[in-house]
Amino acid sequence: MNNQVPGTNKFPQWLHKSYKIIFLVIFCLVVITGLVFAIHKISVVMHTKRELEKLAKDINVMAKNLPGRVSFVIKDLRTGVCIKQNADELFPSASLVKVPLMACVYKAAEDGLLSLDEKLILKRSHRVEGGKKLRYCRIGTKLEITRLIELMIDESNNIATNMLTERLGLDYINDTFKQFGLKKTNFDRYIMDLKARNRGIDNWTTAEEITELLEKIYSRKLVNSKASEQMLEILMKQEIRDRIPKWLPKDIQIANKTGYLRQTCHDAGIVFSVNGDFIVCVLTHGVKKTKLAKNFIREVGYRTYMQYTNF
Repeated sequence: MNNQVPGTNKFPQWLHKSYKIIFLVIFCLVVITGLVFAIHKISVVMHTKRELEKLAKDINVMAKNLPGRVSFVIKDLRTGVCIKQNADELFPSASLVKVPLMACVYKAAEDGLLSLDEKLILKRSHRVEGGKKLRYCRIGTKLEITRLIELMIDESNNIATNMLTERLGLDYINDTFKQFGLKKTNFDRYIMDLKARNRGIDNWTTAEEITELLEKIYSRKLVNSKASEQMLEILMKQEIRDRIPKWLPKDIQIANKTGYLRQTCHDAGIVFSVNGDFIVCVLTHGVKKTKLAKNFIREVGYRTYMQYTNF
């Protein structure tokens, strides 16, 4: 027996029409919002591209007047717009190689091959030029891996670098570089192993690959999110600020790493700007006067930052 009151299961016609109208209005608002967002994004991309193309012309003129080889990449991290020159050419990496080496240490920790709080013993064989804070440490001193990473990056300590290199091994380092997508960047000799260098064994990299590595750190995609965050924090504590940061406002946050050898001078960093974050990577080689190379890198950093004030 059906006791349901006739008509109670019918949806009121006026309410049914109201829901249709509301749904249509919401749908139209979503579509319009999407279109506005897409148009704005296209506008931002086009504007960024125009501004960076102007910058590229200025930098190319500057590069022609520099007595040596130049490679650079400047990448806008909001839009992916990028300008570059000789970005795939091999340059001696100098201390720039310490950035992927740092990532290798975090990868080894993720793989369970070491612990970041593990302590390494300072040996006589680790002592090389550029040891700075570790130069006068007693042989046999135990140093935590996290501290060695900080010293390797923030003051570019070569002793710390060689201690970490020995712990990982060159084979593991180069295999891990490949896992990071580094096809040209290698690590075939210890830092400051000048005998190996004189035999033609050297460490090489490209502006393109260093830029890609920094972008992965920025996006929290290198090794893992936590490791990327820690690497970014370490890079932000950089003590060597005589290149990209030199002519920028003191309150600008920059996460960078320099590289220097005879006639080789580099800097690569992420600049956090009010008008957008960007990467500047500049490699130079064959410039006999270091001051000229440093001034070129400073000028590129400054001009890029000033370009962003117009965004």
